[in-house]
Amino acid sequence: MKLEENTVNVFYAGKKMDYTNYQQKLTEISADYIFFNCMYSYRFFLFPLLNKKKLFAASQKLIISPRGVLQPGSLAVKSFKKMIYLFLLRKSRLLSDCFWHATAKSEFDAIVKYFGKNCNIEIIGNVPKVPLQYFTASTKQSGVLRLIHLSLITPVKNIKQLIQVCKSCKQSVVVDIYGPVKDADYWDTCIEEMKQLPNNVVVEYKGDLQPSLVQTTISKYDALILLTKGENFGHALFESLSVGRPIITSFFTPWTNLQQKNAGWNVDIDDPKHITVLLDQLALMDTILWTPYCDNAHQLAKEYFYYQSNLLTLYSNLFA
Repeated sequence: MKLEENTVNVFYAGKKMDYTNYQQKLTEISADYIFFNCMYSYRFFLFPLLNKKKLFAASQKLIISPRGVLQPGSLAVKSFKKMIYLFLLRKSRLLSDCFWHATAKSEFDAIVKYFGKNCNIEIIGNVPKVPLQYFTASTKQSGVLRLIHLSLITPVKNIKQLIQVCKSCKQSVVVDIYGPVKDADYWDTCIEEMKQLPNNVVVEYKGDLQPSLVQTTISKYDALILLTKGENFGHALFESLSVGRPIITSFFTPWTNLQQKNAGWNVDIDDPKHITVLLDQLALMDTILWTPYCDNAHQLAKEYFYYQSNLLTLYSNLFA
């Protein structure tokens, strides 16, 4: 796909492109910048780097954005293979002339840890959606907790644990899961867990969700839950905050200190019993108790969005 806007031409490599077509496109376009939005893809990352003398000119700037894959929680999944891969990648020096895009200080530290302090790294936050100017707080019913889970379906997103902790809930808990299935085998194990849920817990898969419908859909729930093992930003988390919905998430995201801000709750995913207790406690809250969390969630989103008002300048400097 090619996007033309003013004097900027952008080419997005399609998933169905074969190696020959991909190689041909790279040489045809002769782009000024090559932006790698991944690190584990053979076709879209390793293959171009292994052939960069043939595919890329010395004047082209190669930029790598890890997107959270170097976080401890993410590396814990298939850790042995990933550590070997990262070790060999560093030793190969394929990345020695590349630039790095980190979206947070924690990602900057991870890049330095695995690829050395001489990396050329720019820290620039993600570009989020604009928070709603006006929102309606959730009509929270005491004894019921309506949650949305929105993410890719992979082990890193930790959906199976979410289902497991809900098993022991005593209050009524509803969890609707949205997102594409990226790991079918893992999803099959989640389905088996769903079959063992008690009557007071309902977990349903709602399929994928178009980006234009995300904010409207989240607004129908009390909160968004994501017990992720690693996020460099968490766009779904931000979009929940942007519509005045508190979030329940792990400590492996930039969205920490949620309790202190009364905008949500950070949970220890190594302590599932505590998560169950928390969900039951939240279910018992009513609209009067819940509304301040909605207000503070929306305020947190606004503070982040307007604090990041210099993003255009920072990204312009990256692509310069």
